[in-house]
Amino acid sequence: MLMFRLYPGQDVPIAAVVDRTRRAYGLTAKPYDADQRHVSLLSIGSDEGVTRQLIEDAAAAAAQVRSPAFDLAFDRIVSFRNGRPKPLVLLCGESANRVVELVSGIAEALNGFGFGIHLRAGFVPHCTVLRDDRLVPEVSLNRPILSRMREFHLEHSTNGGRVRLRIGRWPLLA
Repeated sequence: MLMFRLYPGQDVPIAAVVDRTRRAYGLTAKPYDADQRHVSLLSIGSDEGVTRQLIEDAAAAAAQVRSPAFDLAFDRIVSFRNGRPKPLVLLCGESANRVVELVSGIAEALNGFGFGIHLRAGFVPHCTVLRDDRLVPEVSLNRPILSRMREFHLEHSTNGGRVRLRIGRWPLLA
């Protein structure tokens, strides 16, 4: 599968919030490493359906995206109720609109290459920080975690997402 993603910087203080949440709610799962934390934007293809042409077309479309850089502000933490174990995620308030705009720009560029992307309603931009069987209710953070989004990435994800090959990254406009 091909995945478009944003990566919060490694210097973003997510680990401290995750550690406090783990202690407060008795979570035992290991948090994701900083290089694993991302905001998923859009996926295309399937594990067995990714061809060289698909990769080349997706990369060419990504190069056409013109979207401004923005500050992503994670202001809440909560467990999603889907899956087992449950994903513990950071949510962003107002800055979620900027993520949705970027996703729309990527979809429009992909559709220019004949992909036929239809965006699903109810997309909730989030950053998964760990998976645990215990649930955490939605909690507002004392201070939002800010991360400047300066680029987006395209990766080829295989083996259920355990293997990721970075195809490319493209700048967001300053």
